[in-house]
Amino acid sequence: MKFYEFGKENDITLLLLHGVATTWQLSFKRFIALAKHKYHIIAVAEDGFNTDEPDVDAISVVAEAKKVADYIVANFDGKIDIILGESLGVMIMTEILLDPRIKVHTAIGDGYTILEYPNFRFDFMKRFLSHAIAGFERFAFKHMNLLNWALGEDVKSMLYTKASKATLYNLEYSMMPYRYKYEALNLADSYLWHGEKEIGLKQVLKKIDKSKYHFAHKVFKGRGHGSLLLEPDRLLIEVDKAYKGYKGNIISK
Repeated sequence: MKFYEFGKENDITLLLLHGVATTWQLSFKRFIALAKHKYHIIAVAEDGFNTDEPDVDAISVVAEAKKVADYIVANFDGKIDIILGESLGVMIMTEILLDPRIKVHTAIGDGYTILEYPNFRFDFMKRFLSHAIAGFERFAFKHMNLLNWALGEDVKSMLYTKASKATLYNLEYSMMPYRYKYEALNLADSYLWHGEKEIGLKQVLKKIDKSKYHFAHKVFKGRGHGSLLLEPDRLLIEVDKAYKGYKGNIISK
C-alpha cells in the first residue's frame, strides 16, 4: 500500500479510497487535479490495485483499513477532515471510522453496496464460492457489456484489469463472514450517495434503519455506480456540500 498526497499547503484533509477493480489514478486523477487547490488530498493505492506494487495482493477489507488507519495515526495524529470512499472503499471507510484512534469530521460513502454472504459452516464452501466469484469477476472484466449492466454505468475508463485472481479471491473469501457495520455511520457526519440506476439501491433503503444509524442519503438521477467520478467538477461540488453539512434524503439531477 502506498499513499500519494497533493495540495499539502491546504488545511482541510481529504482521504480518497477507491473501489475494487480500479486504481486511485483511474478513479480520482481528474478529481484530484481540481480538488488539490482546495484540499490536502491523501489518495490511497490499495493492495492488489496498486500499479507501483503489482505483486502485492489484497488480503481483506479489515487488513486494508488497518494499514490506512496506521498511516493516519502516524502522519495526521489520527485526525482526518473528510473521507470519500467509493464502493469497496466505503467498507474500508467504515472500518477506519470504528478504529478508536481515528477521528473523522465528514464521511462520504459513494455506492455503498449491501451484499452480505452467508457465513458458511464449512470452509470448503467458502473457498469454492470465492473461487467462482473471482472467476466471474475476471470474466466480466473481459465482457464490459455485462459489467456495465450490473453497475448501471459505463465503467471501462476506470477499470483496472490486472488485479490478480488471488486478490479477488482473498477479498471475496474475507467477505463470507463479514457483516456491514452501520454503527460506524454514527461516528462522523455521514453521507451515503447512490446512482439511481444502481441495482443495490433498493436494498440499501430497506436494510439501513435510519432511526438507528444517522446519515443523509443522496440519490443522483440517471447515474450508476460511482458515476460521479466521471464528473470531477460535480464531484467537487458535492464534497463541498457534504463538508458544510446537509440533512435528510435528497434526489438530485
